[in-house]
Amino acid sequence: HKFTIPYSDVALGSGSTDTVTVTLGALPSNWVINNALVNVSTAFAGTTAFTVQVGTTTATTALVTAQSVKTAGVLAGVPTTATLVKATATTNLVAVFTNATGGSPSALTAGQLDIFVNIVNLGDSPNLG
Repeated sequence: HKFTIPYSDVALGSGSTDTVTVTLGALPSNWVINNALVNVSTAFAGTTAFTVQVGTTTATTALVTAQSVKTAGVLAGVPTTATLVKATATTNLVAVFTNATGGSPSALTAGQLDIFVNIVNLGDSPNLG
């Protein structure tokens, strides 16, 4: 799954330590995420320090830990075979943007990123037995 977030979607708030949460959607009731990454295609500009983290409403750093979006490039995700993110209840997938120092999210003038997440709906698995 791919989610694109332009700076205009997170240019909210006026505080130097404000956070902006973008809900990407609801996960199915029995799921596994085995890969995630963020590709910053256009660096975010207009504020001093700005990060993104990706996860669920119950664990906001479960997929991608807080990393700067001030430079274009790929931000590595967390899940590996040892740290699969999974649950047997639905929850929302979220991206949390945090402004850390000077400026505010509302001062953003540029930036765009894509979030790639491999979501496996275990409820859709065929019965081969």
